[in-house]
Amino acid sequence: MTINELRALYRERELVEAIIEPSSQEDAYIVEFRHARGGFVLLTDANGEECHYENLDSASRSAMAVGFSQVRIES
Repeated sequence: MTINELRALYRERELVEAIIEPSSQEDAYIVEFRHARGGFVLLTDANGEECHYENLDSASRSAMAVGFSQVRIES
């Protein structure tokens, strides 16, 4: 889901947590969100592809752009 789609879910209180974790691509991170009904929703671009970030700062900025003030980082 794109940032705009995720913002809508956040406003509806459908997302409960933002998580950054290492991507399967070397030296990259992905951002996902835990859904209130269970499961996870991945941040994607407009084409439905995973968004990959080179560092934790840029990944955190995207997670917080959805509305979260805190982000959990998995290693």
